[in-house]
Amino acid sequence: MGYTGLTIVALVWLVLLGFGLLVVRRELSILQSRVAASGNAPADGLAIGAIAPHFPGVRRDDVILFFFGDCAPCHELAEEVAASADPQQYACVVSDGTLPGSSASVRQLLPDDARAIAGEEAAAIRQRYKIRSGPFGVSVSGGLVVAKGVLRNVGDLEHLRRITYGTNPSLADR
Repeated sequence: MGYTGLTIVALVWLVLLGFGLLVVRRELSILQSRVAASGNAPADGLAIGAIAPHFPGVRRDDVILFFFGDCAPCHELAEEVAASADPQQYACVVSDGTLPGSSASVRQLLPDDARAIAGEEAAAIRQRYKIRSGPFGVSVSGGLVVAKGVLRNVGDLEHLRRITYGTNPSLADR
């Protein structure tokens, strides 16, 4: 075999290696996009479609908001709930977080007629709903978890409300 034959064999190997490199690159980009997409899903909370545990003060169709006393964004969103047209459409579960007694600061921001749950009952709800961070919201419809997520602004509150009650706000009265 002369130089021409060796050159052809080398070129075939280079083409095969190049093709293999393209396949590996494609697989890595698919893996990267899958990891990025799964990283966006909130780790807290029951799975979507799970049966929502029933507690006094929590309705079968409800928006449950989880606030912590040592969380600045929780205070901001509690103020938004207080400023809403009907704060009773939200079940506000208020916990201490890492500072004992800090839940009182969030509870003071909510109006007296708000459905606020605190103390041991709040801890039990938080544990059963598997919430470890806040502000966090869970939308329950028909006794099932239909949406959940970390709350960043008032738009997130409205989104959960629309998922739960649709465009009929009278459903919040049930």
